[in-house]
Amino acid sequence: MQAKSNQWNNNLAFLLAATGSAVGLGNIWGFPYKAGENGGGLFVLLYMFFVVVLGLPVFMAEVFIGKRGKANPVSAVENLAKSSNSSKRWNLVGYSGILASLLIAGYYAVIAGLVINYGFIALAGFGNADPALVYATEISSFWEMTFWFSIFLVASGVVVGLGIDKGIEGAMRILLPMLFVLVLLLVGYGAIKGDMPAALNYLFSWKVEQFSAGTIQAAVGQAFFSLSIGMGTLMAFGSYMPKDQKVSKASVLVVTADTGVALFAGLAIFPLVFFFALDPTAGTELVFKTMTTAFAEMGSLGQFIGPLFYFLLAVAAFSSMISILEPSVVFVSEKFSISRFKAAFFIVIVCFFLSLVSVAGFNVWKDVSIGALDNPFEAMKYLADDFLLLLVGTGISVFVGWRLENTINSDVMGLDNKFLLNLWVFILKWVSPISLLIIWTLGNLEILFDISFF
Repeated sequence: MQAKSNQWNNNLAFLLAATGSAVGLGNIWGFPYKAGENGGGLFVLLYMFFVVVLGLPVFMAEVFIGKRGKANPVSAVENLAKSSNSSKRWNLVGYSGILASLLIAGYYAVIAGLVINYGFIALAGFGNADPALVYATEISSFWEMTFWFSIFLVASGVVVGLGIDKGIEGAMRILLPMLFVLVLLLVGYGAIKGDMPAALNYLFSWKVEQFSAGTIQAAVGQAFFSLSIGMGTLMAFGSYMPKDQKVSKASVLVVTADTGVALFAGLAIFPLVFFFALDPTAGTELVFKTMTTAFAEMGSLGQFIGPLFYFLLAVAAFSSMISILEPSVVFVSEKFSISRFKAAFFIVIVCFFLSLVSVAGFNVWKDVSIGALDNPFEAMKYLADDFLLLLVGTGISVFVGWRLENTINSDVMGLDNKFLLNLWVFILKWVSPISLLIIWTLGNLEILFDISFF
């Protein structure tokens, strides 16, 4: 590839791309419904704690691998393993990240397609339609859902295929400012028309009895998913960073922006949920059933706010999806020496079939449970978000903390303070891997086998 195609044009480009990757459906769809499912305030508190203590250090480590390895996630790990006299098998970290990103893309595209569909429904007006019936109708059609996610997948693949300067960087320059403006507009509307005190109480107060291993795992999983940790995305984007860009500074900015958008999304949705006395624990259906009810209750104003909301979700989904696809596309392109466009076409095909499985979880296979998981959609989401991301994050921590410690450059990291640099390495060596493995083990025992520890 030419030099221009494998490096961001400037420092801002990485920030836009990494923020666009982090800020997506995970913030606006995932964060509110997971907060609702896990008791509100306790989940939010744990989420913010883990973002700082585990999320930020591992985020920096993954970007560091990309910047030093200067290649796709698999090759970047291999390059650094070789330079540190470590086993080539560390490339499993890169392969696992790519697998996680493909699985995420498989179910992510389905939700994004449903969002686009709801945007058009909202334009026509929900009227007096029963939100539950609207939702049931839309998810019952295998082919209709396939149509919408296919459009989304193809559009995302085209942007990724165009490369980082013409495709990803250009898209993020448009999508990110638009996204932040729309979030602020919706928060403002929620503050004026909704029950903001009830939302604040729900999101920032908690009860001890809500504490469980499942809630902890959900909070960590959401932090990693939202920040795009463990998907290979940050390695890929890190490999394009200009030499003078500091990993720590850039990471802090992206993590702060991502966390802020997640909290603002909660402050946009829950005031309306409580004002209209709706169910905050509606789960994955929250932004569809519950918000549809809210928009219908608004009357004519809802015909404006509703499409705006779903447009926001679509923008968020698109900005993240092109980032989710990037690690696998660049891997295939470099591994088989083919153009990005051909690689993007191949990856879109793979994601298409994964999405078909995910769609079937809503209709034709909705009653097909996989162990303790209700359907293929839930299984795919669980395997990616709660299983693989935490394992890949653990692998990244151990690899950087134990195998690359002697190669860490304070100038590259932007950590001139020796105490902070040593603290970061200590977290990667001890705090992060031990914590993640304990959380992963206890959470999976509770989710899969209903064995509670708290």
